[in-house]
Amino acid sequence: MKRGLEQNERYRRCTAFWDGIFAKETPVPADRMAPDAGPLEDALSWLCERAVSVLDFGCGNGTLLLQCRLHGTRAHLGVDLSEAGIRNAKAACAACPEGEFRFVCGGVETLRGVPSDSFDAAVLSNILDNLYPQDARAVLRETRRVLRPGGRLLVKLNPYLTEEQIRAWKISVIEGNLLDDGLLLWNNTTEEWDAILGALFDLHAYREIDYPEHDQTNRVYLLKRPARP
Repeated sequence: MKRGLEQNERYRRCTAFWDGIFAKETPVPADRMAPDAGPLEDALSWLCERAVSVLDFGCGNGTLLLQCRLHGTRAHLGVDLSEAGIRNAKAACAACPEGEFRFVCGGVETLRGVPSDSFDAAVLSNILDNLYPQDARAVLRETRRVLRPGGRLLVKLNPYLTEEQIRAWKISVIEGNLLDDGLLLWNNTTEEWDAILGALFDLHAYREIDYPEHDQTNRVYLLKRPARP
């Protein structure tokens, strides 16, 4: 437990930022949420095909798990360091007409307590590249462990920042390609992510999703845990 507390303390600034964001929002009750008509629709549809259980690490306010429910999933586990996010997620699901939801405030140490081969699908949305590299790799290993053989994984990542952008936006370099952009950004190229993710998972598809309101493009990987050990 001490190890987990030390890891969580490393993200104190990030947690405080997201607590501030989530504290200002009003949770949308699950029974009032409409199916997602946005750019993640196809990815979530693929993720949830024949899936009963879904894990979302870095779940925030639980929105993606609620969207998964609309695609037919039944059992859901969300994990996040933000107490405000978890509180909002629980509030949104309190009167959920269908499905089971459990939300836990914690980090990678929470994943280590999840039984192996226990989930059909998992989501890592804009979380891996906002972690220290060693923690991101640990999350990937634990996610692979808790997925059943053939289980599906959706990974969404922030855009790669060029050296020109880093200089122009006065972003600090912590070490190597780990940046301080106000929070944390593990700034890997797409080729580097291909290698990191490909070492543990089989690639089903790669796509890019534009978010014009934020003037950026996110990278999305649709992956499967190999059937082999």
